[in-house]
Amino acid sequence: MRLIGRYEAVVVSLKTRSVEAGVAVEESLRAWRALEPLRPRQWQFKYCSTFDSTPKGNIGPVAAGLMEAMGVGFTIAVPALPVNGRTQYNGHLFVLGELLSDSPMRTHPLNPMTDANLVRWLQLQTSKKVGLIPWSVVAQGAEAVRAKARELEREGVGMALVDAITDGDMARIAEAFVDSELVTGGSGLAVHLPRCWGVERSAAAESAPTAGRTLILSGSCSRATLEQLEALRATGARVLPYTAARGEVEAALARDGFAALSSSAAPDARSPGAEREIEVAMAEWARQMVTDCGVRRLIVAGGETSGAVVEALGVRAVELTSILDPGVPSLRTLGEEPLALALKSGNFGSRDFFAKAMGRI
Repeated sequence: MRLIGRYEAVVVSLKTRSVEAGVAVEESLRAWRALEPLRPRQWQFKYCSTFDSTPKGNIGPVAAGLMEAMGVGFTIAVPALPVNGRTQYNGHLFVLGELLSDSPMRTHPLNPMTDANLVRWLQLQTSKKVGLIPWSVVAQGAEAVRAKARELEREGVGMALVDAITDGDMARIAEAFVDSELVTGGSGLAVHLPRCWGVERSAAAESAPTAGRTLILSGSCSRATLEQLEALRATGARVLPYTAARGEVEAALARDGFAALSSSAAPDARSPGAEREIEVAMAEWARQMVTDCGVRRLIVAGGETSGAVVEALGVRAVELTSILDPGVPSLRTLGEEPLALALKSGNFGSRDFFAKAMGRI
């Protein structure tokens, strides 16, 4: 592996959220083994702020696999992302004020989150004892958090969920665990770690939009994405079904400079197995339009869809170029003919996300 010297952080993006647990563990360990020679200051196993998983995994199995490989006896789990309305209190995760199990995540087509108690949910996934560092401790500051972690570890706890309601809570948690070799959680934790290392985290350098046609691919059925598609239509844009004829898509690209394709039906309107069919179709659209039709800018909604598109395009590495919305960066591939990408979780992004992304990637 060769890394360009100006990069101080490396992210390995894996498509392991919904695969068989053993495969997820092996893929994660393979990534760890590839980067281990770099001797990074700290490792983070990153997953979605809605803790997307099933009773069998894959968060618990992957975290346990990394702990065993590194010889780590205790780690934390911090999915909270307050800036995007993901908060945790007394071990229960909330999405925009709703319990996770009452939010649209309860009908997620791959990982339905039917229990907001993450201590209970994570315990189903691992033989390691799971504990909790509650908000009442987090509010007291980093030293209190560290003391509680030491107490839990003495009691045999291997993984501890950590409550967080505000961004200030996230800063205190990062300070408490800045010297931990391995942490796990969402991007809300990673944002605060550089300051704790004594590194000033600079904003991504804005770059001029990439020239070329734009392809929008929406495979997510989340409420946020459905609203974003409605906002796009309200601008006068036409959103085609992903089953559209190629001629229709080529005509839209030639006429408007962009084409939008969607499979974003509500979860209960999808047939069994439709998710994989949609991923394959979206990936093929991306490959054909980049290869044949001059598309150089791709905006993709949905984590699984994004992973399929990146794989189909053979993307090996990207650099971050700007932040479009909290938790949603714009990216540029490395190489002679770069592509501009905006890859977003289905639940993320402002209502005007698609129009915003078209103007900035």
